[in-house]
Amino acid sequence: MELDADSDGRRARGAASRAAILEAATSLFCGHGYSATGMSAIATAAGVHSGSIYHAFGSKQRLLDAVMDSVADRTFAAVDRVVVETTSTLSGRLTDTARVLVSDPDFLRLFLLLALERSDDADVRMTVERVRTRARSVVVAALEPTLAGLDPAIRDVAADLVGRLALILLDGVFVSQQLDSELADLDATLALVTGVADLALSQLTAIVPATQPPP
Repeated sequence: MELDADSDGRRARGAASRAAILEAATSLFCGHGYSATGMSAIATAAGVHSGSIYHAFGSKQRLLDAVMDSVADRTFAAVDRVVVETTSTLSGRLTDTARVLVSDPDFLRLFLLLALERSDDADVRMTVERVRTRARSVVVAALEPTLAGLDPAIRDVAADLVGRLALILLDGVFVSQQLDSELADLDATLALVTGVADLALSQLTAIVPATQPPP
């Protein structure tokens, strides 16, 4: 019984240490960037020894992967909850998705910092591409129901295009809010963005054939 208690205690301490490391790494990566953040700084912020980070994650790259997955899980779960509860319109779903990203900015901030600062690092680039692919799938799944009225022959291609456009627009909304957070009117920005999205959706039948490769 005592051995079981000791084992449970070790697991609990290990889980608490891991959570503290993830929280510290997320904060420092968001504030200073990935390349400028050393493992010793993360250890200090988390209140652990540097060796504990390597024991828990193995390397800085694997810690980055864990941070990105943790932040992405939280963000995508919030998007899933929102789109289930919101209207069935493209503008409604896009608006609520944007509000999720603006209210909890860690995901896009980390993603954009990584994309800009370490394009020459193959491992980091793979992380960026993997998470971006996952984000695109989540956005496509959230918006796809709005395309139910389209011809089935073009629906899959249209969903892919709408997902690409939505990510571009969401990136723009996020950057706009970060650069001018005190003055930017989120409602006005979202009205403009969703207006563009609705216009693009109305033109999809004309756009889709032009984007498909020749037979």
